[in-house]
Amino acid sequence: MQQNLASMIDSSRASGAKVLLLGMQLPPNYGVRYTKAFAEVYSNLADEKKIPLVPFFLDGVGGHPDLMQADGIHPAAGAQDKLLENVWPTLKPLL
Repeated sequence: MQQNLASMIDSSRASGAKVLLLGMQLPPNYGVRYTKAFAEVYSNLADEKKIPLVPFFLDGVGGHPDLMQADGIHPAAGAQDKLLENVWPTLKPLL
């Protein structure tokens, strides 16, 4: 996964795009070791590539059924304000 993300970052930069990395987290049922390693991929890449990071894009959204679609994985339309709140402080300086 880390190599794929690194490749996308490099390709985006090569095209002249500014990159903002939106981190994700796994639910705890995947186990402490795996969820920690998964989350560290994002922080490690942000450090390595010197790019800004939103550590958890779904902060305040994930785990709230009223803000999630029926699949429990994807945010619903009602989550958009919170997602913007999560991203905007880090995105605005790039614009």
